[in-house]
Amino acid sequence: MNSAITHAPLSGRTALITAAGAGIGRAIALEWAARGGTVVAVDLRAEAADATALRVRELGGQAVSAGVDVTDPDTIPAMLDMALDSFGRVDALFNVAGGSLPKRVDEMADVDWYRMIDINMTSVYRCSKLVIPQFRRSGGGSIVNISSTAGLLAENRCAAYSAAKGGVLLLTKNMAMDYAADGIRVNAVCPGSTMTPRIRDYLERIPGHENMIDDLCPLRRFAEPEEIARPAIFLASDEASYITGAVLAVDGGLTAGKHFAIFDDA
Repeated sequence: MNSAITHAPLSGRTALITAAGAGIGRAIALEWAARGGTVVAVDLRAEAADATALRVRELGGQAVSAGVDVTDPDTIPAMLDMALDSFGRVDALFNVAGGSLPKRVDEMADVDWYRMIDINMTSVYRCSKLVIPQFRRSGGGSIVNISSTAGLLAENRCAAYSAAKGGVLLLTKNMAMDYAADGIRVNAVCPGSTMTPRIRDYLERIPGHENMIDDLCPLRRFAEPEEIARPAIFLASDEASYITGAVLAVDGGLTAGKHFAIFDDA
């Protein structure tokens, strides 16, 4: 969102967004606000969440923020309290928080394994469990879980990350079934390689990284965070009112199929 808010299809609707301090979470917060919605931005780094909320307000939107550790069950209730105190409602939850650790199973300590499961999958359970009673009381709501193409296809040296992100997809489907009667829709987005600040910092340490994406997906480029945010917001909006339990790959064609160069000239 680079300009002041000019249209408001999400007016009066509040989104609670984890990992809103950077990357996909920040992009969702800004895009939600650009469509007239109010934002509750939370992040492990309070100053990053504050910066996102400040940007929303600079552009004419409404936002509050807080530092929240989604792996700490004692602290996450504060984010719902803040949303209700500030705006009186929550209409959508975006579970964005996550992280990866490039290790094989035999290289991992138990603490590494449990940390990856906790931040990538258990956090979805915790945050969803927090908002579902509120959604039920208000007649419905939407949960969008940010998974990964690593939850659809295995990635080398990402055992715990892939296991957790794959678990998020079945958790999404289970919750979609369990809460449909309450008017609660639950969907998931699986981003492909996305140029977040974390990924950019990582790539800059690798010689020749500019050409890494060429053979990774048919569109031959990284996604920008906004390109993930827009489909995620679609799933949370009334435009997706008949969609629940869906898994949407936003990956430049990565999971469409294999490309065999030998067939190009056949």
